[in-house]
Amino acid sequence: MIRLTTIKIFAVLLIALTGCQKFKPSEVTIPEYPDYSALMVEQVEFLRNSGARKEVWLDGKSEVRVLNMDSTTWSEELAFLKEVNPNQPEYVGAFEKSGDEFSQTLTLVAGENGALKRTTFSKSDIGYQKINATFHEDKDVYIHHREIELNFQNGLLRSLQIDGYQKMMFKDTVRFRIQISVN
Repeated sequence: MIRLTTIKIFAVLLIALTGCQKFKPSEVTIPEYPDYSALMVEQVEFLRNSGARKEVWLDGKSEVRVLNMDSTTWSEELAFLKEVNPNQPEYVGAFEKSGDEFSQTLTLVAGENGALKRTTFSKSDIGYQKINATFHEDKDVYIHHREIELNFQNGLLRSLQIDGYQKMMFKDTVRFRIQISVN
């Protein structure tokens, strides 16, 4: 009799404890954080026939190009917004928020895993004015770090800059910068 009661109590405790675990949903239904992926799609549509001046630095050497951009090219250039998007299932509840509805900083909470360490954005009634993001991956064989800044005017992307470095195991650190100005 005692054995059966003990097993029942153990089963109830086991169910209660597993029910209290922190599970992250497979998809986010109500955006808790800004959706930079949706912003990317919006900007690609707005910028699809605009030109851009792109300057790239790699270990002190630079190259400048003036480009006529279409939606495919803009999708490729802005694809990093999917990586730094805080509105992903793995980030639900992972950021500490500060600021107000027009200017906010999201900082990854200590103990949470994620490559997006911090993002700051400011908005107006028209749309985003500025977005900054810090992306840092520290894997066994490499470290990849990027500081990203996007500037908007009237809700339209005007410029972006990505400063970063990559360190591969047994190789030197490679520093890079990408600057794009929309014409």
